[in-house]
Amino acid sequence: METQEQIERIEHFIREVVVDEITKLQGVGLSYMQFVIMGQAIEVLGSFLDNKPMKAKGQSAKRFSLGVKKLFGGRYRLLNDNGFLYDKLRNQMTHTFIPGSDLILLNQADNKNGYKHLQIVEGKLVLISEVFNEDIHKASERLLEAIKNGVLSPKNIAY
Repeated sequence: METQEQIERIEHFIREVVVDEITKLQGVGLSYMQFVIMGQAIEVLGSFLDNKPMKAKGQSAKRFSLGVKKLFGGRYRLLNDNGFLYDKLRNQMTHTFIPGSDLILLNQADNKNGYKHLQIVEGKLVLISEVFNEDIHKASERLLEAIKNGVLSPKNIAY
């Protein structure tokens, strides 16, 4: 029974805290700050993929990379080779609120040039908040499915 309670707690946390809070930021037009949280969310999702406690120290880069590789895959995985997304998005936005100069952060309303999410424009990676938010949703669902199906063991979270 404890395992089922753990799964329910994790599901509530991911849906209510990770997914819904990012969507609320988007809903009030805070796309810039949304990128801070989305970068952090990748690391949080990745923390469910290793065998260490949630509060294990020194795991940021590993967990971010694991989240990208296992839950996002595709172009995200290619773009995070050598830690690019981790450094330019997660680290710089989390610590300074300033993205790496290699990023263009937009929401759809400000996308006057018709850029595509994950497109490279003049050496800069384009991230569009609404598309990125959808990808966080999909990654969250992949994680929850893996936990519910027993592919991943649920972790204890103090939530």
